[in-house]
Amino acid sequence: MPSRMPDKAPASVSSRTMRKAFTSEDDMNWLAEYFAQRTSPLTISIWAHPPLVLGPAGPTAQPTHALRYPGAQLVFTGREIVERGGRCYEIPAHYDALKPLTQAALEGLPTDEFPRFFRDISIYEPSRFNPDFLITVNEAFSFVPVFSADGSPGFSGSCADPGEIAGLPSHMRLPWTFQGYISI
Repeated sequence: MPSRMPDKAPASVSSRTMRKAFTSEDDMNWLAEYFAQRTSPLTISIWAHPPLVLGPAGPTAQPTHALRYPGAQLVFTGREIVERGGRCYEIPAHYDALKPLTQAALEGLPTDEFPRFFRDISIYEPSRFNPDFLITVNEAFSFVPVFSADGSPGFSGSCADPGEIAGLPSHMRLPWTFQGYISI
């Protein structure tokens, strides 16, 4: 069966992205469409699931952090070239959350025991540093979103703990998992 892949992919697009674009799968990466159209604003609803904690009774799930529907608004910023110290740097196009972000921990509102988790959310287009779309949370967590196979704009992703919590002996060294939904 002949391949439908082009001989050479554009430099800014990863081979994985190209494979997905030229397969018969129905998977849709909504971010590709939103960035291409410069759609603004977007909204994001997102849930963060911390790794398990080891307690006297064994592993225990920590509270889930939620930025529930309708979520936070994200505004588009185009690609920029910045010069610093005689060198030029390319900042990829991205979406940034408008402040302030509101959230709920568990089923209630933020409290002293469950302070606000989501302080900042950004989504970056592929660049020479990141071959895929990248979502960052609080400038500490970064993950590549994988969109739902049913074509909806729901996504999931995981990433290692940024280091601060991972050093505690009571925390299992498992990744944080994120699930969310992006819409216009």
